[in-house]
Amino acid sequence: MSTRFKISSLALVLTLSAPIAMANTANGVSANVAADLLYQLEMLQQEVSQLRGKVEQQQYELNKLQSLSKDRYIDLDKRVSDLSSKVSSAPRAVTSQVSSSVPEVTASNNSAISAAPTVNTSVVASAPVRPVKLVEPSAEAKAAYDAAYDLIRSKNFDRAQAALRSFVKQYPNNMLTGNGHYWLGELALVLGDQGEALVQFQIVQDSFAGHAKVPDAIYKLGIVNDQLGNQSSAKDYFQRVIANYPDSNAASLATNYLNNMK
Repeated sequence: MSTRFKISSLALVLTLSAPIAMANTANGVSANVAADLLYQLEMLQQEVSQLRGKVEQQQYELNKLQSLSKDRYIDLDKRVSDLSSKVSSAPRAVTSQVSSSVPEVTASNNSAISAAPTVNTSVVASAPVRPVKLVEPSAEAKAAYDAAYDLIRSKNFDRAQAALRSFVKQYPNNMLTGNGHYWLGELALVLGDQGEALVQFQIVQDSFAGHAKVPDAIYKLGIVNDQLGNQSSAKDYFQRVIANYPDSNAASLATNYLNNMK
């Protein structure tokens, strides 16, 4: 039996028992019977009080766990963002090393060149094109993003929103800009502005193809549309995540959400 159900049951018992006990006392029922009823009533009141205390403690622990879970998610997202920026700079270093180690082409090695395998151009042509040409974040840009991110972690949402808006405006084609728009969408949801959330998540999807936050942004577009009553659009977004990013966490969440939709 749940704690809340126990409280409801005991409250009903108290409601019915109290008038009876008082009436019996007033009608001259034996002192022992009246005393016994009043004693039982007092014990019930104590149990209700204890159960309410347990409910309040459980609610406090639940809120604490939810806050801790959100903080861990934010911290993980920051680590992934930092790692992505480091990985994105690696191909440039490799390219410079390879180009410097390639020997000068002469007539004596023309035959070797002609025997080199051809590149599959169809595969290259099918690679996703990024609408925004991104650049590696400068130290100033990273510091600005980190400062805004710290405001989110400290739950200073209004200031975090202002800081991220300034960041994406000042660094529109930065590798961290996609993260900035994504978190602007999350902040808009926290602050109750679903329209703004749609705008920000849409920017991530449309302008930052290939970004790590795209699957999450599409999933959130599905959630917001469902909240706004656009179930058909919501299902389209969820199915898009599942089809295009089947191995992502967003795809797993979208599958569960779809299964629970009416």
